[in-house]
Amino acid sequence: MIISNTPKSASTVHRFLVFLAIVVAILGVAGCASISPAPFTALTTSIQQVRDGADASLSLVHERARNRYIAEAAAGDVAKVEGLLLTQPAGDPFGWASSDPPLFLKVARFRDGVHRLNSVLVAYAGLLGQLASPDLVSPEQFEQLARNLNDNLRTSVQALGVSGPYDKEIAIFSTLSTGAFQAYLKNKQRSSLLNALNSNQPAIQEAAELGASAVRITAMALRNEYNQNSAKLAALVANPKLSDSGKQAALRELIELNEKFVREVSVLRTLHQSYTGLPAAHQELTAGLVDPKRGIPMILELLENARDLNRLHDELSKGGKKKAAKGK
Repeated sequence: MIISNTPKSASTVHRFLVFLAIVVAILGVAGCASISPAPFTALTTSIQQVRDGADASLSLVHERARNRYIAEAAAGDVAKVEGLLLTQPAGDPFGWASSDPPLFLKVARFRDGVHRLNSVLVAYAGLLGQLASPDLVSPEQFEQLARNLNDNLRTSVQALGVSGPYDKEIAIFSTLSTGAFQAYLKNKQRSSLLNALNSNQPAIQEAAELGASAVRITAMALRNEYNQNSAKLAALVANPKLSDSGKQAALRELIELNEKFVREVSVLRTLHQSYTGLPAAHQELTAGLVDPKRGIPMILELLENARDLNRLHDELSKGGKKKAAKGK
């Protein structure tokens, strides 16, 4: 698995133009008798922006966790060094495992899983857009695409390290909804597409919850590391034998640790909000089929979350540059 530590966030102008294009597309839906692909396109674009913003931000969260670990290991923490020794999982020549993986490795795996999951969601929304457009995919093409997306979802869930309900299938297209979408492809009726989207709502709910669950697990790991490091610094400040200059240095380090933690956990909070809001955004597609004049506030909220992720990436990036400048 290759981790890139030099992501580039989209420019502010580009983000505004994307947002404006979506709004203009939605305004053009009013009065259209046929099925408009505009809401589906808006959902696809919003999830794409969330995927890219999350990946850029998580790359910096990974880099910061990695740098903290290196500093602690270099200071003589033997356990930290031993935690870097990776083993090969049985039957997987390309995999890696650790009995007690460092936080930065957990974040790396989490980032990979998030990107995989979000890519499945982007492809799902894109396929819905194709179904809503005049140029429909064939039933055979749909069946193959749905099967591929279901396989990719299961792969992403494994990367995230979470598991679904034992009595339910892990699929972005449920067995029930696949049949409903096939029926729509045959009769091309709005009511059939509405039925297909409604029948697949539980699958979207479950996929979104898997993502949200992985975010909560990662947030807990991040908080555990913060609790340990902040407690050590607080103990240093309280040490009566430490000089005033030493206490000031420890306090400064604690404040910087707090600032970094707040930004990093804000990335996870925004990503979590995106997953928990996804089912409602998906429901807006069905609501739009019933009443094309309805708005899409939840889909636009996903886009706003993407903008927040890019903003947080910029803040994390600036914080890293400031520290690098101090070290020179």
